[in-house]
Amino acid sequence: MLARDNPFSTQRVERILCFDPQLSETSWEEIGDRWESLNRHASLVAAHGAGKSTFMDAFQKRLEDSGHSVFRIFLNQESNKLSDEQWDMLGCCSQQIVMLDGEEQLSHLARRRFYRLTQSCSGLLISRHKPAKLAQLISLEPSMDLLLACIEKLAPEHINYLKPMLDGWWKQHHSNIREILLCCYDSLQDVE
Repeated sequence: MLARDNPFSTQRVERILCFDPQLSETSWEEIGDRWESLNRHASLVAAHGAGKSTFMDAFQKRLEDSGHSVFRIFLNQESNKLSDEQWDMLGCCSQQIVMLDGEEQLSHLARRRFYRLTQSCSGLLISRHKPAKLAQLISLEPSMDLLLACIEKLAPEHINYLKPMLDGWWKQHHSNIREILLCCYDSLQDVE
């Protein structure tokens, strides 16, 4: 199969697999109510590949569509420091909702500075892999049902071919759905 025809290509996955609250047994209304009850300061805590960034993408769009200004920062192991420009922007974020994807990448001192600068922002949502001081907005637990729903959305015609491999990939990649979807991509490269 040519890369451009592969239903698990990264661009296609990002375009098609938007966050669906029903798959987490909730609704956007319930998420919004919880967000307000937490005074718009919350965290997302989940394992690698469980959908934190996917949720943040969808939540950011909803916030912006309702007129909020959102300042989004993404950190990972390769890019684990805020730039001088980002620090400057955090210093004047009182009218913005700040979203920090990968908060645990910050050093202890940088984390303290980050929270000091965001005290007056109009909202704060961070994501990390382990619990933090902020209450959790929503539970994002990976499950085999969620993985199957993702595959069904992306490539229903290949689900029977991929199903026998899923348990092995689930164990091998420690339930990281993003990594398993990459395995699906690789597996279909060999299909004519």
